Amino acid sequence: MQQDHSKKNSTEMEFFSDYGDANRYKIQEVIGKGSYGVVCSAIDTHTGEKVAIKKIHDIFEHISDAARILREIKLLRLLRHPDIVEIKHIMLPPSRRDFKDIYVVFELMESDLHQVIKANDDLTREHYQFFLYQLLRALKYIHTANVYHRDLKPKNILANANCKLKICDFGLARVAFNDTPTTIFWTDYVATRWYRAPELCGSFFSKYTPAIDIWSIGCIFAEVLTGKPLFPGKNVVHQLDLMTDLLGTPSLDTISRVRNEKARRYLTSMRKKQPVLFAQKFPNADPLALRLLQRLLAFDPKDRPTAEEALGDPYFKGLSKIEREPSCQPITKMEFEFERRRVTKEDIRELIFREILEYHPQLLKDYINGTERTNFLYPSAVDQFRKQFAHLEENSGKSAPVIPLERKHVSLPRSTIVHSNTVPPKEQQNYAYLKDQKHAEEAYKNSRDTEGIHVNLSRTMQAPQRISLAKPGRVVGPVVPYENGNNVKEAYDRRTLIRSSVLPPSGCPSCLLLSQT
Repeated sequence: MQQDHSKKNSTEMEFFSDYGDANRYKIQEVIGKGSYGVVCSAIDTHTGEKVAIKKIHDIFEHISDAARILREIKLLRLLRHPDIVEIKHIMLPPSRRDFKDIYVVFELMESDLHQVIKANDDLTREHYQFFLYQLLRALKYIHTANVYHRDLKPKNILANANCKLKICDFGLARVAFNDTPTTIFWTDYVATRWYRAPELCGSFFSKYTPAIDIWSIGCIFAEVLTGKPLFPGKNVVHQLDLMTDLLGTPSLDTISRVRNEKARRYLTSMRKKQPVLFAQKFPNADPLALRLLQRLLAFDPKDRPTAEEALGDPYFKGLSKIEREPSCQPITKMEFEFERRRVTKEDIRELIFREILEYHPQLLKDYINGTERTNFLYPSAVDQFRKQFAHLEENSGKSAPVIPLERKHVSLPRSTIVHSNTVPPKEQQNYAYLKDQKHAEEAYKNSRDTEGIHVNLSRTMQAPQRISLAKPGRVVGPVVPYENGNNVKEAYDRRTLIRSSVLPPSGCPSCLLLSQT
């Protein structure tokens, strides 16, 4: 037992290996572990911000996993929106050729929507409306970039005490190009079954559209209303049964477009089912909310609204102004050329390194000019972080009062925990040319003593200036802050985190309640 404990602490102490700009962060505690690696909460000593640092280890062990990581960090750079998580920083590896781990820094969020739904059985209608509004606003932005998320579910939506939601985990997302058949994109595993659109159950329709994400949002909204998953199918057939139990059997016209022969026969032979009235299924919900929900959950994808059309629904009257909701220019083919050809492990490594350099402007410039050095030395980082993790070990894994375990975001997405808002720091001077370790340490120390650490303390929401041609998606419309109207600001300013399993009276509808039980 003691040996296992020592092994655990040893792993934590080696969270940072030779990643030099890690000395900017003061580790607080380990908040999540999984097959992908480790996640720690930390303090950015330059800005005072709380962050979450995710170490993804052995990323090149399987090329499919490496491609997924590349896809996600690329999309999170290109998609910048208040309701989408934003990478704050990616640490520079010690070697361009040999690195196998990456460290991604996100804003720390208290919870995810799954935990919010689980812990709160007295959310108000105002909560329901504001939650759905944020999700649709993010989805409009994502879809205008020609991106399909494909794995929307409550655990992939982060939440904080101010009722702010952020979509994360873009590892299964795909970019659609006009000259590429969309069916190519759907040969792999897509979406958690409970939130999977009917056209993904058995490869139903000959052409897939962003409507698959709209269906998922409808399932999530229904779960917010009831506190339970809407279609918790045990398998594909059971999933179809649950869908038709609520929505009724699809029309013959819809069935005729089903590509999968077995699924087509199953639906054709199914006994006739009448749809259930949504007012009966959700007796306490706002009638306007149910009317929109019924549109989101249309069995035939062509009958579902787009995200922009849904934002214009009367349910959001006084809250949404469609003309002010941001859009994104379509992502170019060049950004995702690796998806269209066979790539090697070395190709993926170079592409991931190229993405990491987006957060290190000077080194990116050197890389583009062909003058970058392959290896980077940061001699002081290892000892510093071993001391921090030793302190964690002495204090049972904690260095300060923290949110209780139930409050922490422990149900981490497969390839991202996530978080937002940053401008990458200005890089420190590179001492790789000093091959002698002692000389490198002295030069590094002298630089810190005489020049200090140059860092951009600005906390603006603007994206960092890019040096390369791989620029982030440009916002066509203005990014509207959450308080984009007095009715929104006044209704939600009072939200606070209440650390109690006892819900307050309904007279306080503006609090996001996260139970400790």
